[in-house]
Amino acid sequence: MTHITNRDLMFQPFVMNDIVVVELLVEYRYKYDDNLFLGGGSSLDVTGVKSLNQEVVATYTSLDMFIKQCGFTEQQLLLIKMVEQGYTHREIGESTGIEYQNVKKALKTVYKAIVKENERQWRKVMYTSTLGLKTKQCTKCEEHLPATYEFYREDNRSKEGFQTRCRKCEK
Repeated sequence: MTHITNRDLMFQPFVMNDIVVVELLVEYRYKYDDNLFLGGGSSLDVTGVKSLNQEVVATYTSLDMFIKQCGFTEQQLLLIKMVEQGYTHREIGESTGIEYQNVKKALKTVYKAIVKENERQWRKVMYTSTLGLKTKQCTKCEEHLPATYEFYREDNRSKEGFQTRCRKCEK
């Protein structure tokens, strides 16, 4: 693994379509996200806070959005939180009773899910904004998604030719 310096992270635009990027963002968040330990409050409300790095704030806001959209279990969310706060995989295993190797596997699953959600959101925007495809509202999550086979299963009985629930909600 390549050593990343503070300067590298400060000026590097990140895209979350690479599992290594997601892993690095999560594992080094405690070092680079000055807002991590503010307890969910706005950093603008805190006096004496150094100036915000807009790229880092935007990157971690996107990461948090993808984590929320993935619908992780409580255990997965705990693993993410512990890694973000700088705990090693071994420390997480000792604290949670999960074997060290299983912590690594569980985190890899989490990182893959974040990458998949990033790709899903990117396709949604590209299909609707750039290509101008029609959308269909999922009856469960109520999200407006492109009316394509990638987002909905086929249903010959419906007018649009798609099921009422999106593929993500079917699971």
